Amino acid sequence: MKNIILKIMKTNRILSLMSILFLGLIVVSCVQDDDYNIPTLEIVEPNITANTTISIVKSMYAGTLVDFTEASNGGELIIEGYVVSNDEAGNFYKVLVLQDAPENPTAAIQLDIDVTALYSKYKPGRKVYVKLNGLGMTNLNGVLHIGSIEGNSVGRISATNYEDYIIRSSEITTLVPKLITPSQYNDNMINMLVQLDNMQLSGSEVGQPYANADDTFTVNRKLKNCDDNSETILRNSGFASFKNELFPTGKGSIVAIFSKYNSDYQLFIRDTEDVDFEGNRCDPLFEDSFSDGTLNKWDPYSVTGAQVWYYNTFGNPADSATMSGFSSGNQTNEDWLISKPIDMTGVTSATLTFQTVKRYAGNDIQVFMSTNYTGGNPNTNGTWTQLTAALDTNINSWSSWTNSGDVDVSAAAGGTLYIAFKYTSTTSASSTWEVDNVEVISN
Repeated sequence: MKNIILKIMKTNRILSLMSILFLGLIVVSCVQDDDYNIPTLEIVEPNITANTTISIVKSMYAGTLVDFTEASNGGELIIEGYVVSNDEAGNFYKVLVLQDAPENPTAAIQLDIDVTALYSKYKPGRKVYVKLNGLGMTNLNGVLHIGSIEGNSVGRISATNYEDYIIRSSEITTLVPKLITPSQYNDNMINMLVQLDNMQLSGSEVGQPYANADDTFTVNRKLKNCDDNSETILRNSGFASFKNELFPTGKGSIVAIFSKYNSDYQLFIRDTEDVDFEGNRCDPLFEDSFSDGTLNKWDPYSVTGAQVWYYNTFGNPADSATMSGFSSGNQTNEDWLISKPIDMTGVTSATLTFQTVKRYAGNDIQVFMSTNYTGGNPNTNGTWTQLTAALDTNINSWSSWTNSGDVDVSAAAGGTLYIAFKYTSTTSASSTWEVDNVEVISN
C-alpha cells in the first residue's frame, strides 16, 4: 500500500510540472520580443457626409441663439472639421476645438462637452463629423460656442450622448498652424491653430511661471512681438499641469489656439511643446516708460532757472518725464534730461524712438546724442550732436501724442551712448513738454 501511495504522489508531481511547462509554452507563444503593448482599436470610417461648412454655420448667428433643429428646416445639418485642441495638459477644459482644414483653414468653432480627457478619443489632427440637430450656438464673450440648448443660451453637451453628435473619422492628419502676425488679428481667426514668430515674454514677466503656482486662478501672461513691439495676452489655466514651470525667457515661435475675450484677442497653448523660445531676446538697449515713478534712468541738469524736469503721473498711457518753465508766469529756463550711459558694445546699428506731447506756446525741445559725456554741465562737457525727430505740434491738446519716428543713433555703435532732451523757455513763452516711452533698439 505504501508503494502505491508513493507512486501516486510522484505521478501528481510530474503532472504538475507538465502543467507549468504547458502554460509557459502558451505564454511564450503569445508574447514575442517582450512586446506587451495593448493592441490599438481601429476606427471604422463612418457612413456620414457633411452637408454644410463651419463657415456657413457661423454665419447663421445674428445676435441671438441659433437652434439648429429649427435652422435645418426639417433636414439635417452636418459639419466636418479637424481637432486642433488638446486637453491632456489641462489648459483646455471640457471643450473641443475644430477647424475646417488641417492647413490654411477658413473657419473654426468650439464645442462645449461635459467630458474631461477628450484627448483620449479626439487627438489633434483627428477628423470628426458633428450632427448639429438638437444643438444650439451662441456668442459668449466674443467667441461662438456650440452646445446643448439651455433656455436662451447653450451649455455643455451631455457626457451620456455626446458621441451621438460627434462622430470620429478614421482619418488623422498633420496639422499645419496658420502663420500670422499681430497686425493680422481678426475675429475670423478665432479658434484656429496659429503660429506667431519673433515672440518673447514681456520684460515685466521674465522669471515668472506659466501660471500662478500658489492657486488655481487663470493667469494672463503678456507676450511681446519683436517686430512691432505689440503685446498679446497668453492665457494659462491654474489647473494646467505645467503651471509651475518657469516660462522660457528667450525669443522664438509660439503655436496656440487663437481666441478672444470681449475686445481682447488672446492665445491658449495646448502644452509647453507649443512654446519654442530658444533664441536671444530682442530687449531694447534702453527703455523707459517712467512707470516706476522715478527719473532714475536719467540725470536732470538745470543750467538756468528754478524749474526742472520731473516725474509726472500723466503720460501715454500714464507716467512721463515732464518740464515746464511756467511758475506764476513765464520763466527763463534751460534744462537737460540726460540718460544714464547706454552700453552699445557689440552693436552695429541702433535706433532711438520716443513720444512727446506739447501744451502751450513756447520753444520746441531739442534732442541730442553724445558718446563722451562724463557728467555735469552738458554745455561744457561732452560733444553733443543734435538729432532730427518728429515732435508734437498741437499745443491745444494733452492727448496729441506724437511718435518720434526712427532716429538713427548708430554713430555710438560699439561704444557708449547718451541721449538728452533739452528744454528752453523765456519770459515770453514757456510750453509744457511730456516725454514718454523712450527706447533705444539694436537693429
